[in-house]
Amino acid sequence: MAVAGHNRRGEKILHPIITATNSMPVKLVACAIAIGLLAGYGAVGFRMAISEVQLILYGFGGNDVVSRATGLPWWQIMAAPVIGGLVVGVFLKYLMPGHRARGVADVMEAVIVRKGKMKLFAGVGAMFVSAVSLGSGASSGREGPVVHFSAMIASQIGQRLRLPSKYYMTLIACGVASGVAASFNAPIAGMFFALEVVVGSLATQAFAPIVISSVIGTIISRIYIGDFPAFIIPHYDIVSLWEFPAIALLGAVSALVSLIFIWSITFSEKTIDRFHIPDVLRPAAGGVVLGAMAILFPQIIGVGYEATDAALKGNYSLYLLVALIVAKTMAVGVTIGSKFGGGFFSPSLFIGAMTGGAFGLVAAQVFPEMAASHGLYAIIGMSAVAASVLGAPISTILIVFELTGDYKISIAVMIAVSVATLITKHIIGRSIFQTQLLNRNVDVNESRALRHLSFRQVRGIMDREFIEVAKDTTMAELRRIVSNTNHDKFVVVEPETHHFIGRIDYSDLKTHLFGDEPESSLTAFDLVHAENPVLFPDTSLKAAISIVEKAGVEHIPVINRADDARLIGILHHNDLLNAYNAALLSAQDDTRDKVFR
Repeated sequence: MAVAGHNRRGEKILHPIITATNSMPVKLVACAIAIGLLAGYGAVGFRMAISEVQLILYGFGGNDVVSRATGLPWWQIMAAPVIGGLVVGVFLKYLMPGHRARGVADVMEAVIVRKGKMKLFAGVGAMFVSAVSLGSGASSGREGPVVHFSAMIASQIGQRLRLPSKYYMTLIACGVASGVAASFNAPIAGMFFALEVVVGSLATQAFAPIVISSVIGTIISRIYIGDFPAFIIPHYDIVSLWEFPAIALLGAVSALVSLIFIWSITFSEKTIDRFHIPDVLRPAAGGVVLGAMAILFPQIIGVGYEATDAALKGNYSLYLLVALIVAKTMAVGVTIGSKFGGGFFSPSLFIGAMTGGAFGLVAAQVFPEMAASHGLYAIIGMSAVAASVLGAPISTILIVFELTGDYKISIAVMIAVSVATLITKHIIGRSIFQTQLLNRNVDVNESRALRHLSFRQVRGIMDREFIEVAKDTTMAELRRIVSNTNHDKFVVVEPETHHFIGRIDYSDLKTHLFGDEPESSLTAFDLVHAENPVLFPDTSLKAAISIVEKAGVEHIPVINRADDARLIGILHHNDLLNAYNAALLSAQDDTRDKVFR
């Protein structure tokens, strides 16, 4: 848009006016609309796919798994996850890129490492794996796969339209917001989950496209699934203000449960690895364990929303609530460790609801006149555990508020969530997604510059020009070699194999070679330093920085590999510093462009 004006000579000119269209391209808004539609339909389609798999294996579909599974013969409950595991194992082994399912951690990794680039088939394949897993009885959540699929759709739109990389963060956030909003019928929480977990910051200028996608995803969900939230929560009241200390204590208990849950995932994966089960049979082997557990506790089957809803309504006894906390934690560990697909959102809600319900029953026995219904404590525990596990306190609080619309309950939730996340962050400092990334050597807490260097190798900057000196070289020969070259990089090697022995500092050469008379009894081997740190060509530059700083040297030899110590290059401290400075500049550019401004 422009307005007319005149210059000093009276000539008519046009002045541009900066509008919302200039600060937010129409193309980006159009992409947000498309992403909202595709992610919303993806979330709905994923639910339908899970129901179809359930229909084939169990004879019914939907969320009411517990009530229907109790009428099935034991062998069918046992066989369903085994059959699903066989399908998942074959698909992962022969068709799935990376041979594993995908989830929220992979979205974060794509944003951190690949600037938002995600592959189409990996996203579609992960959706298939998770649908078969959850439909056959694997104990995990459906929100993680939906988030990954939605983010993949957003990334693909950006790649197909060849949009600048600075827009990818916003596009992926749009996909995540739409997927979460469609899953919970909670558009505000979906938007904040995208900002809090994926973007990692609430300070963004890209609210409008993210809001658009979140709202569209919610509308699609309401059209096909209905205008009601994931859980129908009865109205509860806080009986006394004296309950708030108990609510804070529940936050501490929830933190403990969250820590055990996060630890159990890593423990289960490492434990199952020790059995050396063939990859193609690993999910089926896990299915045997899950099937046996489901015979006793059908509540662990699939997403577990029916059991979570029952806990929120106060329908479970103290014994069953405690038993389900243990059973679900074990089941999720077996599921993820066996390479089934699925996420952690639903399990954390499940375990949190059971924790809160059990705490409420105990509180009612200790202070019967002051304690509210244990269903209220189930809501609070659900929020506290989910916030701690997922690292998303704001989103979790908003989800509960959108589910209940009750300010008093929201205040209680805020207290428990704050205590739980504070304790969890103090002890481990990471969510379950960040823990998964750390196991892949991706640390979200380190500087962006070091993260860049984690994916660059020594071979890319090492110097391939150096002087090799045989270990039996005399001082006279060494003096001649040094006098005829301008190098100051001398390494001692075996004469025939060229295997690296050690380095010689130029200062040592000056001391022994350029005196009145070189010591004739010495050889090059006598000048080698006692400590000779080495690097390999595939060593990351991040690791190289630590090694160089610890060694305190200007040059470090690079050998082919540990069992073949053939020298192939020299890494200079100055070259490493230049790479780090370049990474700092690149990190600043990423920070500047990570969202659309």
